[in-house]
Amino acid sequence: MEEPNNAEDAEHLSALSIGHYIMAGLSAISAIPLVGYAFAGAKLAERLTDEMAVTMGDLSGQAGVDPLAGAPMEMMDDLGTLVITLVALSLVLVVVTAIGFFLVGLKLRQRRWWTFCYLSGWGECLMFPFGTILGVFTIIVLSRPTVKRSFGMR
Repeated sequence: MEEPNNAEDAEHLSALSIGHYIMAGLSAISAIPLVGYAFAGAKLAERLTDEMAVTMGDLSGQAGVDPLAGAPMEMMDDLGTLVITLVALSLVLVVVTAIGFFLVGLKLRQRRWWTFCYLSGWGECLMFPFGTILGVFTIIVLSRPTVKRSFGMR
C-alpha cells in the first residue's frame, strides 16, 4: 500500500488548521448572545421583583406581621445570582472552547503537540455537526504514519 506524500499531508494539515481557526471564530462569536441573555435576565429579574413583592404581600405600609418579610427580595437576589452564574460559566466555556480550537489550528501548522491535536479531534466529535466533521478529519489525518513523522513521532 502506498503512503501519501508530504505535499498532500501538508495540504490536509493546512486545511484542518484553517477549519480550526474558523471554528475558533464561530465559538467566539457565540458569546454575543450570552451577553444579551445576561441583560435580558437582569431586566426580567428587575421587573419580577416588584410583581412578586405585591403578589406575596410585601406592601409598604401594610399593618401586621408579614411571615414572608423580605422573601421576594431574597428570591430575586437568588434568581439574579443564578442567572449571573450560568452566564459566567457559559462565557468561560465558550472562551475556553475558542482558545482550544485556535491552539489546535496553530499547533497543526507548527507540527507540534500531536497528542493534544489528536485528543482535541476526539473531543470535537461531540460538537455536531461542524465539530464532528472537523474532528473526524483531524483524527484521520493525524493517524497517518507520515503525518506522525512530520510531528516528530516514530
